[in-house]
Amino acid sequence: MSPVALSTCWNSYRHQDGCDMLKEIRQLGFSAVELGHGIRLSLWPGIVKAWEQDLIKINSLHNFCPVPTSVFHPNPNCYEFSDPRPEVRGLARRATEETLRQAAKFGARAVVLHLGWAGPRKITRKLEALYLRGAYLNRRYTDLKVHAVQERREAAALVWPRVKECLDPIVALAGELKLKLGFEIREDFEEFPHEEEMPLVLDAFPADIVGYWHDFGHAARKEFLGWHSHAETLRLRAPRLLGCHIHDCRRPQEDHLPLGHGEIDFSALLPALPQTAIAVLELSPGTPEEQVIASRHLWNSYAAASG
Repeated sequence: MSPVALSTCWNSYRHQDGCDMLKEIRQLGFSAVELGHGIRLSLWPGIVKAWEQDLIKINSLHNFCPVPTSVFHPNPNCYEFSDPRPEVRGLARRATEETLRQAAKFGARAVVLHLGWAGPRKITRKLEALYLRGAYLNRRYTDLKVHAVQERREAAALVWPRVKECLDPIVALAGELKLKLGFEIREDFEEFPHEEEMPLVLDAFPADIVGYWHDFGHAARKEFLGWHSHAETLRLRAPRLLGCHIHDCRRPQEDHLPLGHGEIDFSALLPALPQTAIAVLELSPGTPEEQVIASRHLWNSYAAASG
């Protein structure tokens, strides 16, 4: 497995110069980064400078990157492929194509995508609130889940054609640019696709261009709420797994923690990861430097032990 990279979501918010941002990451011992979805346009000249100086390798970009000029605050879901409004889907497609072009210039391997929403909205927050009140799997909890699944089946049938229409030209462009696209597992049931829908989405596109992007924290959050088995999802998606976001998680929803500060059993899960997977630490902004470094060491030790 290639050396673990660090996502700029850790430090982009507190830098005005992109070169300084990447220098800070390099000084912590990372040889590669993922440019996160919080990269403001003002950081771009410094990023280009650092890349031209061969300061650090850029393995991946997280859509949208840089933040579209029409968006005032970084948000990976500011435009959605699932939006019922054609003009918004058009904005999502064009902003994604710009991310792909920038990724190709940096020689990045992949772009990570969120694909949208299918509802029912706010169901995850409701279930988490019940969980925290000690009501996990009580009658109210299970009724909410059953109704959510029923609503979702109807909504997904409407959402998927919109999403695919957006993705078709994006996948074609990725192929032209020799890039791979990673469709990320999301933390909320209402986001698209959830685990049962992911095979349909992946199988609609060439395996040499489109793959699955595993997020350990997101998968843990869904497991805590009873939506799936983390280990089983990872096993099933392994043949198409392109990369992963790495962070720890405490139930039911406290994620993007340093490794060893949550409940994820990485040593049990890592054997399912392909050796070709792109590995990216995606830690919460403000995580102390010593915990970032410790997370890198822990991941390396897990990876070495898994073979």
